[in-house]
Amino acid sequence: MKRQAKTLILMSLAAGLIISACGKKEEPAAPPAAEAQVAPDAVVARVSGTVITGQMYNQRLNAMVQQYSMQFPPEQINQLKPMLRQQAVAALINENLLFQEATRQGITPTEEDIDKQIEEIIGQFPSRAAFESQLGMSGMTLETLRENIKPGLSIQKLVDAQLPEDSKATDEEIAKFYAENPAQFERPEQVEASHILIQVSPGESEEVKAAKRLEIEALREKIAGGEEFAEWARQSSQDQGSRERGGSLGFFGRGQMIPAFEEVAFSLESGALSEVVETQFGYHLIQVTGKREAGTVPLEEVSEQIGMFLTNQKNQAVVGEFLRNLREKAEIEYGPGFQPVPPPPAGPAQFPPARPPQ
Repeated sequence: MKRQAKTLILMSLAAGLIISACGKKEEPAAPPAAEAQVAPDAVVARVSGTVITGQMYNQRLNAMVQQYSMQFPPEQINQLKPMLRQQAVAALINENLLFQEATRQGITPTEEDIDKQIEEIIGQFPSRAAFESQLGMSGMTLETLRENIKPGLSIQKLVDAQLPEDSKATDEEIAKFYAENPAQFERPEQVEASHILIQVSPGESEEVKAAKRLEIEALREKIAGGEEFAEWARQSSQDQGSRERGGSLGFFGRGQMIPAFEEVAFSLESGALSEVVETQFGYHLIQVTGKREAGTVPLEEVSEQIGMFLTNQKNQAVVGEFLRNLREKAEIEYGPGFQPVPPPPAGPAQFPPARPPQ
């Protein structure tokens, strides 16, 4: 049976809502540097007569920057921005090409499709009330959200229709990839940890900082006295990405966290609770819950990920060819300053592939 593919192109509003609901797996990120806005009525591109405006571009680029900020520190985000600007324009053009083709073929989502998508979006939030609150803050109603996600669902139906029935990677292909790429499955030393964060913003007074330190020290006393770390993380941590998981950051290797945090995490024994740790984000309590020695990851641990990777490679090749055909038939004009820059030559595919969080 054909597996339904997730469309790589996310509608800006729905993506923004989901980003607001989700946090970063690792340490909390400082806000990325402000992005210069293009005039809302500027013409970024025309796709067979359909105008992509500066407002659409700004929304897409800001959503992409916010997504990347969940994985990379601000200084790397600034280095990536030229690439993100190119990707934002390309994504909007591809989205228009696919939507125009879906419209030409008469592909539209059913009410049931829309209901399912709405429920998936709501599921990204801690509660329905949190979803409705974010929707209201976005200046939208449920009905306008329903209208805004229709094009994305039409695109998804079109893309799914292009994929072959047998695109799923086989066990033989998974085993072959694993055997031929041993270096990609070498696992460094890792630690599993949870944390509680009390944020300290730049410029806060010494009095405010002192009060926040007293707050987290009081939490440490309670946890050291036998109270549940995860429960206090849910109640008190200001890292939105981990608090709903009881502060859990999962396993991570060296170089994935900021140095001050990482140094303490790797120095603790499994089950140990740290003293208060100060970083650029504020004050942390760290509890180590597990450790892994360096070594090779067994095939059974990564077979599902390899399968998804290989299946995505197959599907992306099919969709890429489909888009190339659509581009050849379309009339695409770029606004000043938005012409594409040829990408550098592609290297060999890496597992897992580098990509924005989905």
